Amino acid sequence: MKKIFLPLLLVLFSFNSYSQFKGNPGKAKSSLDKAALKTELNEKRDLIIIAKGEIDAAIEIEKQRVKANTWLVRGDVYAEIAKNFSDLDPQAIEKAVEAYDKIGTEVSTKDITIITNTNAGRQNLSSFFINQAITSLQGTNEPNYEGAYDAFKLSLRVNPEDTLGLLYGGFVAEQLNKYEEALSFYDKLMKRNVLNTKNSNTIYQNSVNILYQNCEMFNECDSFERASALINKAKTLFPENNYYPSVEINIAMRLDKVDEARQKIDARLSTDPNNPSLHFNRAVLYYNLGLALTERDDFSEKEKLDTLDVVFKTSIESYKSTLQYDPNNDRALLYLLDAYKANAKPYYDLERNLDFIALKNKYQSESDRLKNEGNIRIEEAIGYAKDYMDMKGDLISNEDIATIYPIFSILEDYDKLIDILSISISRDNTNVEYLEVLRSAYMKKKDYENAERIYQMILNLE
Repeated sequence: MKKIFLPLLLVLFSFNSYSQFKGNPGKAKSSLDKAALKTELNEKRDLIIIAKGEIDAAIEIEKQRVKANTWLVRGDVYAEIAKNFSDLDPQAIEKAVEAYDKIGTEVSTKDITIITNTNAGRQNLSSFFINQAITSLQGTNEPNYEGAYDAFKLSLRVNPEDTLGLLYGGFVAEQLNKYEEALSFYDKLMKRNVLNTKNSNTIYQNSVNILYQNCEMFNECDSFERASALINKAKTLFPENNYYPSVEINIAMRLDKVDEARQKIDARLSTDPNNPSLHFNRAVLYYNLGLALTERDDFSEKEKLDTLDVVFKTSIESYKSTLQYDPNNDRALLYLLDAYKANAKPYYDLERNLDFIALKNKYQSESDRLKNEGNIRIEEAIGYAKDYMDMKGDLISNEDIATIYPIFSILEDYDKLIDILSISISRDNTNVEYLEVLRSAYMKKKDYENAERIYQMILNLE
């Protein structure tokens, strides 16, 4: 007898605990309605526990189980649990959805009110989590991406095909670097094919960008197979969009398929010669090719210089063509300056590394020759550098200043050099390199007062 005493107590305890609920959907509904009127959380919780107990017991009773209203009440009770008391049942969302789904499928009804309330209950549950996500993103503080992501995922447990949840859930997942999840959301949207053209293009671009920029994470760097498959599909869907051919060209270059990339660009330019994006891609291709050749040492110095000259000049001309068709393309203008500098750099490097002792009395003439070769290749850049300054004004970024000021320095345009470095110094007067160059420019202009002012700033930093 002793051996069965404890199990018997457990059975009796369970029976007594369960038997306090009679399985009355009406009482469950009444408790739910009362809870909605309460302001104290504990009072609401107690009523929801009663509602849950009654409706759980109700579906164990045959005559209640076949009534549509029973399942509507169950759906509403578990929807409330999912929203505010998820600790009572972690599967509350699924149980609410299951209850709503039974109406009209397993349990038939012609009651329009029940049908309407069923649809509203499910929609309200999804909207609740969507609104939570929006609040997390648009609150008074910084966007709470984690909170928004969790809320979007909850909304998708209600409706896994919800377009809004998938779209913005994907965007938020990207912000959190949850790239696998973002790709999964976007893939579902692609398969459903219900987005407008703008949003559809966005999810294709985002997916391609994720796979391309994070190729190590997806074991894609040796092939870019998934990215390329999406690009091919996107080019069919959005033939006028230049983003996809641009990435395709970048992929070809990453895979050291320069000829393939060049052929792709030239083929497209032959049919669309006025397309600034294609000229831009061509410029980037040759610029990157030049950088790669710079690192090689498997041909003579003269061959290398001649080859680099051709490659960088091709890049420069392509950037010029880009600006011809798109004069306000600030990125092309800035990259053009980089190309000019890259074309001149090998000569400045050679000059800097000259062996004074070995050359003896030929050192100065060789130094002058190499500097002149560099200056010839960069002198055109000064006009474009001024154009960029005019375009950006005082809003020019520190990164852009770092790109541009060496051009003014090399070509001894001290007025522009002072202008651009003064902008930088006004933001941050601790950059000793800039202060030294600025002081030297004032000295060259015999503006000794400002030169002394800058010198004092340098001394204050020591």
